[in-house]
Amino acid sequence: MEFVACCGTDIGTGRKNNQDTISIKTGIVDGARCYMAIACDGVGGLEQGEYASGCMKERLEQWFFFEYPQIAGNWQNDHIVMERLRRMVELQNDSLYEYGKRAGIRCATTVSALLLAKKKYYIVHVGDSRIYKIAETVEQLTEDQTNVAQMVKRGLMTEDEARVAPGRNVLLQSVGAERKVNVLLYSGRICEKTSFLVCTDGFYHCMTKAELIQKIGERKYASTDELGREIKDWIDRIKARGEKDNISVAILQCR
Repeated sequence: MEFVACCGTDIGTGRKNNQDTISIKTGIVDGARCYMAIACDGVGGLEQGEYASGCMKERLEQWFFFEYPQIAGNWQNDHIVMERLRRMVELQNDSLYEYGKRAGIRCATTVSALLLAKKKYYIVHVGDSRIYKIAETVEQLTEDQTNVAQMVKRGLMTEDEARVAPGRNVLLQSVGAERKVNVLLYSGRICEKTSFLVCTDGFYHCMTKAELIQKIGERKYASTDELGREIKDWIDRIKARGEKDNISVAILQCR
């Protein structure tokens, strides 16, 4: 499948630096165009968040360009892809954790990465950045690894309460903070007229599902440039709504 794809990022209105990294990479593998979108958000309150998020993004990009083409045609492709994605995140967790020990600091990042290949999607995820599937409805494909998300899951808090809870950004998992990391994996089939949204929390805090359906599910973008202009407009709108965090988003819309 072919996608119109574009991404954007902004420092926001309340940060001194941008600890987010966002990217979309494309290539031809096994005779078909494939895509990888990555969003990483350096953990606030820890040192060198931008270093952590940048390293995580670069490791996954290198995997996409150099290792993925070698395993794409294997008959056990799905299992191998998922396990290798898991391993890349675990290796980066080891690297950041050991770097922090040597430097006497803690640095960590979230990661939400989406691979689109032929008619399937694969996701590797740690933290509270998100990946959505959007058509006539909005489906969150990833699970937030936060205290409030666990409380919602157990029925101790509603989604509306979680949205404004004081500790809503307290992470249970991140890449680099601890010696071990719990990596979540997802996969599924891509239907026609489907879009994917990969974003950090600075984006989704101020966007409603109705807006996502209107702007992504119902509207079709003819080119990357047109989609890029719309992304810039969304980011400006989010900043006007008072979002202080870094804002990053990648959109991939099926042609």
